Amino acid sequence: MIVSYRVNDVKIWCYLLMFLIFNMGFVETRLEEMDPRPPSTEKPKPEAPRVELKKGKCFHMSREHCPTDPKCTRVDPVSVFCCDVDSFRLKEALAITMTQNTTNLHVLNATIDELDVSQAVFRRLTSMALTDGNIGKIVGQFPKYSSIACLNISNNNLSSATLQSSIQRPFAYLFTLTVLDASANNLTEFPLSLVQSNRKISVDLSGNNYLPCKHFQKAMETNSSSLVTFLNYERTYCALDLTFNWFKDVQVVQIDHLRVQEELSASCRNIRPANANCTCIPDRLELLGGEVTNLVAVDCSMRHLKVMPTNLPPNTAKLNVSYNNITSLQAVSDDPTYEHLRQLLVDYNDIASIVELEGTKFIDNFMVFSLTHNKLKTIHTYVMSNCFITTGPSFLIGGNYIHCDCNTEKVVKPWLLENYKNIPDLKSLQCEDSMGPVVDLKEYQVCHTPRDWTDYIYYIIGLEVLVLVLLISKVSYDYWVFKTAGYLPWPANKMPRLPCDWLCE
Repeated sequence: MIVSYRVNDVKIWCYLLMFLIFNMGFVETRLEEMDPRPPSTEKPKPEAPRVELKKGKCFHMSREHCPTDPKCTRVDPVSVFCCDVDSFRLKEALAITMTQNTTNLHVLNATIDELDVSQAVFRRLTSMALTDGNIGKIVGQFPKYSSIACLNISNNNLSSATLQSSIQRPFAYLFTLTVLDASANNLTEFPLSLVQSNRKISVDLSGNNYLPCKHFQKAMETNSSSLVTFLNYERTYCALDLTFNWFKDVQVVQIDHLRVQEELSASCRNIRPANANCTCIPDRLELLGGEVTNLVAVDCSMRHLKVMPTNLPPNTAKLNVSYNNITSLQAVSDDPTYEHLRQLLVDYNDIASIVELEGTKFIDNFMVFSLTHNKLKTIHTYVMSNCFITTGPSFLIGGNYIHCDCNTEKVVKPWLLENYKNIPDLKSLQCEDSMGPVVDLKEYQVCHTPRDWTDYIYYIIGLEVLVLVLLISKVSYDYWVFKTAGYLPWPANKMPRLPCDWLCE
C-alpha cells in the first residue's frame, strides 16, 4: 500500500510540472495585461559627490562635500575624504575608513601639531592631500616603497624649519612622485632632490615668495628643464639674496626672469665675427631702470680673434676675450651692445693703448677691467680720472712693460700709489729696458735734461757786463789824464783818429 501511494504522488507532481511548462506563455501574457504598479513615493537617494582630480592626478574634494559626523567618509571604494580634524580624530577616523583598497586621501582643514608621514596607513596611497589647514611639523619619511604619485600639502603655514632639518628628508623615498603641490606656504628651501632625479615632475611652489632664486635657476638648467614643469608659473616668485646678486636687500621677482637660456643661446649665435663661437650663460639678476633684468656673461677667450666681438647678447655684463690677438678696444666705444658691460677681461692680447675708452660708459661704470700681459706702452691716467672714487672697481695691468721717463715718475707712479686699493697688481707693472717696477722708479734715473748753449747764457751776459764796465773805466781815465796833463795815455795815443773824434775836441 505504501509503495502504491508514493507512485501516485510522483505521477501527480509530473502532471503539475507539465501543466506549468505548457501554460507559461499564457501566464506571462496575463501579467503584462495587469495594471501597472502605482508610482513610488519614496525619495530618490542623493547621488554620491563627484570625485575631482586636480591637475589630472590629485584626488581633491570641495568643502561642500565635507562629512559632518564622522569626520571622514568613503567617497568611493578607493577614496577617503576628511574635514576639520585634529591629530587624534584624524588617526581615529582613518583607522575606521581606510582599507587595503584605499589609494586616494584628502584631508581638508586639519590642525595637526606633528604629522608623521612614515605611518603604514599612507603606504598604499597614490594620491595624498592635506590642504588648507595648519600643520605644525612634518616628521619621519614616507615609506621606502611608497606609491604616492601626487602629494598636495598646500596652504598649511609650513616653513622649511618645520620639515625637520631639511625639506629634502621627508620626501627622500618618493620615487614615484610626479606632482608636488606645496603652494601657499612659507617655505625657504627648494626641494632640489625631487627635481634632480631624472624623472618628469610638476611642482607648484607659488605663494612661497622667499625661496632662493638660485635654487630655481639650478632646477631650470638645461639638463633638467625638460623634466620640471612649474605649475602656476606666472604666480611663482623667488627671492634674490646677497650671495646671488649685488643687492643689499632681498628682492622678490617672478621666476620667469630666470628662464632665459633658450633665448640667450639664440642671441649668442649672432655674435660677430661669425666664427667666434662664443659661449653665453646667465650671470646674475640686477635692477636696471626699475625692473629686474637678466645679465649675461659672454666667453670669447682663446678664439683667435683679432678684433673685439660685436653684436653681443642684450644685457651683456661680463665679457672675457683673453688669449686672443686683439689690438684695439675701439668696439667698446662704438658698439651699443657694450652698454651694460661691467667686467672686461682682455688678458694676453696685443693692446697698446686704452685711449679709445675715454668718455665711454664702460669706463664710468666698470667693476673689473683686466689688461694683464698686453703691450701697453703708457698709462693714460686722464682716461681713468674718475674711475676710483669708490673702492669697488678693480683695474689689473700687471705683466705690461711700459716706456718709463720723467713723466712716468712724476705722473703715473703717484697715480698708481694713490689708487693702490683699486689696482691690486700695481707692483707687476714694469718699465721696459729692465728698469724694474714703475712704483720703484727714482727721479734721478729718468729725469735728465740735455745740456745746450742756453746753459751758458748767464756766463756770457756777465762777461759782457764786465767788459763794458772796464771799457767805461778806461775811457774815463784817459779823459782825466788828457785834461790834467795835456796828453793821452799810451793805449789811446796809439789809436788811429776816427771821423767822430771832432765831437770830443
